[in-house]
Amino acid sequence: MDIGAAGLDPMEISLAKPQDANAILVLQTQIYRVESLAPNAKELLLALIDADYCSVIVARENLPAGKAGGKVVGSAFLFYLPLPAHGKNFAYLEAVVVDEKSRGKGIGTAISKKAIELARANNCYKMIFTSGFDREKIHKLYENLGFAKWGYEFRMNLD
Repeated sequence: MDIGAAGLDPMEISLAKPQDANAILVLQTQIYRVESLAPNAKELLLALIDADYCSVIVARENLPAGKAGGKVVGSAFLFYLPLPAHGKNFAYLEAVVVDEKSRGKGIGTAISKKAIELARANNCYKMIFTSGFDREKIHKLYENLGFAKWGYEFRMNLD
């Protein structure tokens, strides 16, 4: 998906590759409100990039003249979880993040639309995500994409 056609900076939304891992990890501190990452973060991320039950999505700046690559400026994780009662998976969207310097350009929207496309392609019957109460701007973005507020998240930190 190239969002440059909408008058934005040319951007490619695609599945992550192992060589994207370091750039994705840099973004994680911006979404999880942590100062440092776990020692095994890269190992876990590489496993997710290769897993059938997860799609790791990246937003990448396109280089001029159609050159491959470009800087990773956003990412998200989309997990596919089976639910026997429905006989299908549901999709859980986690850690949608756009680099602080690249926000306000529609990148988060483009990542989210790619996640919806992937959830449909993987025969999911619903897609959910959680978001902190303090992220009202993001809540509006998801409502504009067709998501509805539904229920509460109950959480227990285990460490």
